[in-house]
Amino acid sequence: MVFMDSRQDVTKAGHLLSGSAARFLGDFFDQLRELLGQNGTDKPFSLSEHGHELIFLQPMESFPDFQFDGRALEYAERIILDDVQLFKACLMEDNEGFTFLFSVVGTQVKEIEAWFADHADGDETNE
Repeated sequence: MVFMDSRQDVTKAGHLLSGSAARFLGDFFDQLRELLGQNGTDKPFSLSEHGHELIFLQPMESFPDFQFDGRALEYAERIILDDVQLFKACLMEDNEGFTFLFSVVGTQVKEIEAWFADHADGDETNE
């Protein structure tokens, strides 16, 4: 499990992903920064300062390593990129804190793939 709290974390995790997936996660992080009103400032930015998390599941990751207590699924979707597909799930702790969970489609154990697919069924985004 790779926790990405800063833009630097996202960049470092890029070697784990295809080029299009790395760009997508970088753009997603930058959009979050902008939505949180932190774009264009020189101040260091981290998601955790705003109550959010961005997590990438490595292949064959185990959910028991991560605590989902008190987190409700807000939405899930399948993201179709040029060379890979990602699952994205948004878990909500409360009205102020979100956890964004990403996984490359086809890289997890059967139960986790099924969980993502069941919740993302019909929700596809082409990037």
